[in-house]
Amino acid sequence: MTFQAAPDTHSIGDEVYLDEPYLSIRWRSVPRILYAEWKGFATSAELRAALLTGVRAIRERHVVGYVSDARRAKVFLPDDEKWAMTVWLPQAVDAGLQRMAMVTAAAGLAKTIFTDVAHQIDNHGLSMRTFDSVAAATVWAQSGLG
Repeated sequence: MTFQAAPDTHSIGDEVYLDEPYLSIRWRSVPRILYAEWKGFATSAELRAALLTGVRAIRERHVVGYVSDARRAKVFLPDDEKWAMTVWLPQAVDAGLQRMAMVTAAAGLAKTIFTDVAHQIDNHGLSMRTFDSVAAATVWAQSGLG
């Protein structure tokens, strides 16, 4: 089995679901994952709409593995974290998502928060892990190995 992890390459069949200053979400036909790249701060409304766009992509593409590159993400508000757990998570699981890989910065508050969130989500029907590289995250999101 071959894994392709370069996030900036596009293959025939790729589809952009969202491309905003704070986040891009795209289906990558190779290696058949949904890939999100956080670029900066998103308001609560932007964050929630973006996450629901991801759920739509999960449904449409029968996504099992999702890589979220959160190295440039800003800290989310507690209300948004709660919304993600109570609204987004059940919808993503119902849509078929099985594995979500979060790529985090090597250190700092955001890494600590994402690690805590990963542990919470991992206990609610979706396997979630944090990684230091997109390549490792992609292998795990696609296969569950690594």
